[in-house]
Amino acid sequence: MSRAASVALPVLGRDLAALYRITDGRHEDLDLATSERMQGGARQADLAPVQGVDNAMQAVVNRIKTERGELAALGHPGYGSRHHELIGQPNSENNRNLVKLYILQALAQEARIAKIHQAEVRVDRKAAPDRVDIVLTLSFIGSPVPANLVVPFSFAGGA
Repeated sequence: MSRAASVALPVLGRDLAALYRITDGRHEDLDLATSERMQGGARQADLAPVQGVDNAMQAVVNRIKTERGELAALGHPGYGSRHHELIGQPNSENNRNLVKLYILQALAQEARIAKIHQAEVRVDRKAAPDRVDIVLTLSFIGSPVPANLVVPFSFAGGA
């Protein structure tokens, strides 16, 4: 995730910080980040918060990585993206266009996004014939600096 300048804007919210143990951009193997502080001469570990633009970016990643309907049992049937339905389909221009459509539909649900500057699905058949990169440039409410995000997706699954 390419993070914009960490702007603490209350409108963008605050949450627990995600720690992605796979750091090659896939945003997988999620755990909660921790922070340490000194209290009474002893180190104390606690869950780390995230706020502002960083929180909004984390929320976008979570929305894209979640299959639509996956959180229905928790009362959020429309949360997530439908592009996961394309796993097992060929990496064709039509299916890449569907990935883009489904991503844009998911982003339309994110109230913190002020503007989508770029939403592109890129393919490099020589490097990975079944994989595409979802390339986003987003502006968040109250933030003057657009944020960039790249999320890989594999039609074969697993990314």
